[in-house]
Amino acid sequence: MKKIAMVMVTSALCARSQSLDLSSLDKFAAKAKEANSVTLTRDQLHAAARLVPMDDGDEKDGVSIKKAMTGLDSIQVRNYEFDEAGQFTDADLDGIRAQVSKLRGCKSIVESKAKKEHSQVFLCTQEGKTTGLVVINSEPKELNVVYIKGSMNLDDLGKLHGMMGVPKMDLGPGPGPHRGNAKPEPKDEDE
Repeated sequence: MKKIAMVMVTSALCARSQSLDLSSLDKFAAKAKEANSVTLTRDQLHAAARLVPMDDGDEKDGVSIKKAMTGLDSIQVRNYEFDEAGQFTDADLDGIRAQVSKLRGCKSIVESKAKKEHSQVFLCTQEGKTTGLVVINSEPKELNVVYIKGSMNLDDLGKLHGMMGVPKMDLGPGPGPHRGNAKPEPKDEDE
């Protein structure tokens, strides 16, 4: 009986401590014209949630944002923009993909490949609840990896857009031609 209890405690701790090691992406910062790295822990997210303004017209959104943030355990974002293509390959992301495949309950829900672009969205669930989201997006001159870990409602997650490095993601139900897919950003004419 003690062994079963120990296994259950160990399993719970392992599931709780699962994270992605994004350090393999750090080498791209030196090549990038713009590099952004965001790593926030649960305590930092809870502190940031207290700073969300509660404007008169957007009080409902403010409550939703605070609720979304307090359910999260961590946010990791890596974003690199390059002056020219060829600074990384899609294979450079295989290590990250291998880590994601080992995260408990994570499954690919969106994958899009077009010429030199590759986008993937992974949803992590346990017992019917969302416990994480991973977005990997590579374009010729841009690389983005986002890992949001914790209890979340996908409808509320979209409200974190622009906060703490979280990109726009239209993943929840609702109107719009891009629902259910990562919404493409407008391209610069020189790309």
